[in-house]
Amino acid sequence: MKRNGSPEPKFETDDERSYFLAVLPVHPDIKTKGQAGGHAGGQAGGRAMEISLNDTEKAILEILEEGPCSTSELLKKLGLESRTGAFRRNVKKLMDNGLIEYMYPDNPKHPDQKYRLSM
Repeated sequence: MKRNGSPEPKFETDDERSYFLAVLPVHPDIKTKGQAGGHAGGQAGGRAMEISLNDTEKAILEILEEGPCSTSELLKKLGLESRTGAFRRNVKKLMDNGLIEYMYPDNPKHPDQKYRLSM
C-alpha cells in the first residue's frame, strides 16, 4: 500500500478481542475520480455505486469507514440528539442493501451491538 501511495491501514479490536477489523482506506486518486462511492472498493463500495444515497447515508458510511459505531455514537457524530424516523430509515436502507451490518447479527439487542461496513 505504501508503494502505490495508499494511506496506512487501520487495525481495530475491542478489549475482549472478540473481533478484529482491518480498514484499508481507498487511494486518494480513486476518491477524487468518484470511483467506489468514496470508500473501499469491496462489496460495500461496489453496491454504493449502484444505489442512490442521500447525504446522511453517505455520512454514515464515511463514519463507519473509521470503525464500528453504536447507534448513540453514530447519532453524536451526525450531530443528532435522538434517533429520528429519518435516521432509522437511513440505517435500514443501508442494511437492506448490504452496505452496513450488525457486529452481532444473531442478536440485534446485544449490549455491545455496533454497526460496521459489510465485509
